[in-house]
Amino acid sequence: MAKFGLIGNPISHSKSPSLFAAAYGGKCGSYELIEADSCVSAMERFIDGEYRGINVTAPYKEQVLEYVTDPDRASCELGNANLLLKDENHACNGRIYSYNTDYYGVKNTVKELLSGEYMTDAVVLPEIKRVTVVGAGGAGKAAALAMADSGYKVCLVNRSPERAVAFANKIGAEYVRLEDLAKAVEKSQLLIYSLSMPVNEMAGVDLSGKIVFEANYAAPNLSPSCGIRSLYYLRGEYWLYNQAVPAFELFTGCKPDILAMKKIIGI
Repeated sequence: MAKFGLIGNPISHSKSPSLFAAAYGGKCGSYELIEADSCVSAMERFIDGEYRGINVTAPYKEQVLEYVTDPDRASCELGNANLLLKDENHACNGRIYSYNTDYYGVKNTVKELLSGEYMTDAVVLPEIKRVTVVGAGGAGKAAALAMADSGYKVCLVNRSPERAVAFANKIGAEYVRLEDLAKAVEKSQLLIYSLSMPVNEMAGVDLSGKIVFEANYAAPNLSPSCGIRSLYYLRGEYWLYNQAVPAFELFTGCKPDILAMKKIIGI
């Protein structure tokens, strides 16, 4: 039976194993956390072990590309990947494919929100023309590319210009320094927050009338439970779900049980 897993650090909080179990009920393989102190160690276990594929989370999303022979378009554009898949004849040819399903985690979630799929009350959402993305790590870049490909004007906000300017130019986005975050959000209808921690610059940002979409589901920073008030808050669980569905399909070639997955996540 095929084996799959997740590498990253830390990963003990991850819902991916329970998601995979719910998706296939044990019929399409097993899924486990590959605990390792470094990307090199984790990749050694993946390559030398019986794993068919792995998901990748921070901080290894960029480092894993050193091992990839066949990246997909999103991996190439973003310079990072969150899924690696061995060729069926990997033992002979050593080929490893990379994908970035974080891209779909953002793109599909926003598309479904605007279609009315998540609406349970009378909130009237604004027409999205401009999106501010905070953070230029793996998740932030995936979000920025997904929104640019969806036809929105994108503003990428990051403390360090070295990580953000070249990428923003490549995808036709604007780069803004973190200290100018409030001005960027004021002009936008949607804020995508990809950082795992809060930043002081968020303190003066007015989120009233804004849609907020946050990547971090384990310890959110901008949710109503944190005392933050916005027009509409999209939980990180939606991102997790919408990146997991295509990831599991790539792993197994089979459609997952999406209702069981949603139940596990609580969406």
